[in-house]
Amino acid sequence: MQKVYVVDSSVLLHDPNAIYEFEDNEIVIPFVVLEELERKKRAADNVGMAAREIIRQLDGLRQAGPLAGGVRLKSGGVLRIELNHSSPEVLPLFYDPSLADNRILTVSLNLTREEKRPVILVTKDIAMRVKADAVGIKTQDYYNDKVALPPIGDEIITVPLGDGDVDSLYHLGKIFAPVPLPPNACVKGILADQSILPLMGSSNGHGLHYHSLGKLSTWDIIPKNIEQSWAMYLLNNPSVSLVNLIGPAGTGKTLLALASGLQQTLHSEIYSRLLCARPIVPFGKDIGFLPGEKEDKVRPYMQPIYDNLELLLRPKKDKSEKNSDSMVDSAIDLLKKKHQLEIEILTYIRGRSIPNQFMIIDEAQNLSVHEIKTIITRAGEGTKIVLCGDPDQIDHPYLDKESNGIAHLTHRLKGKPFYGQVRLTKGERSELASFAAELL
Repeated sequence: MQKVYVVDSSVLLHDPNAIYEFEDNEIVIPFVVLEELERKKRAADNVGMAAREIIRQLDGLRQAGPLAGGVRLKSGGVLRIELNHSSPEVLPLFYDPSLADNRILTVSLNLTREEKRPVILVTKDIAMRVKADAVGIKTQDYYNDKVALPPIGDEIITVPLGDGDVDSLYHLGKIFAPVPLPPNACVKGILADQSILPLMGSSNGHGLHYHSLGKLSTWDIIPKNIEQSWAMYLLNNPSVSLVNLIGPAGTGKTLLALASGLQQTLHSEIYSRLLCARPIVPFGKDIGFLPGEKEDKVRPYMQPIYDNLELLLRPKKDKSEKNSDSMVDSAIDLLKKKHQLEIEILTYIRGRSIPNQFMIIDEAQNLSVHEIKTIITRAGEGTKIVLCGDPDQIDHPYLDKESNGIAHLTHRLKGKPFYGQVRLTKGERSELASFAAELL
């Protein structure tokens, strides 16, 4: 049966193309949603961009007829702007009629009572869904962009190794794969004594590669577990231009990426610059506007990157000396002056072309699909992009474990020769941090 979908502004701001994803059903946009889009359109962030995009699309649909009367979409459905159904008496007593959410609920409830077809309110706002359910409105999340990550065990391939295979791996560093493998697959080589050798599938899926821990050592950082070995191999492989590191806090995602970036930028000189960026999504209550120049405003959000850089750049001899902090700060400032290091917020990425750089995007789980696409399309010739994120620690109000950018990246790019992915699970920051991540 054809359905009537009442679409909330949170859905349109999340995906400006959402109106084309409801097949041959009727899509109703309450007039108050247009007012919310009007208020958001001047914002300089991605929300403002999404508001402007959906307004442009609605303006284009006016060519097919008045939106209040309904216009036919290419998907076969009908879209219309609802001007009526705003009688407030249908909602419980003492509700606030000035709130946009309550006005959307009023439209939805009136349509539910009048329509013979099912009426469903679609919203990304969890509180809105709870309120809708309380007053008897069918409601659901926007499912079109939901992608479930497969179990970790399904991404790891196990291959038994004979004595001849082991000998070739130790002397040549590679063998032919006994079976076709996905490109850049994480492989556990099982020896006769049941011990495990960390192997990596080749970009064409026909070979298996092995590097000892000594060869994987990067900027004096040695992998501490098999997952970090896989990650270090992908990070140090220039032919893999997009690496996705997924895992909880303390598994070494950012540290390994920075170590590899410093090594390949300063020592190997494969890349001309190390670019580090993070989205501005504060954890907990925001502290408001920050004083100072741009560098002073950005520093609190980038402090995790600075912490890892200080660990990597601190001289071993001077770890206990008082002047070691000033030496590290001087080293970071020198790298910035020589244009070998750039630490930036993602707000300023749009419109740039970034060639021949090692680009690290930290906290990538807080990015939408559109934002991930915007970042990757900035990459010029010779650029490598590393995404680090934990889908279980999302601070974005309208993203979840199944709708964030790195989940979509995993689903859509898996199997491409230029893409590699590692799911890290073992915490290596400290014993205390590992217990906290597991038990709390």
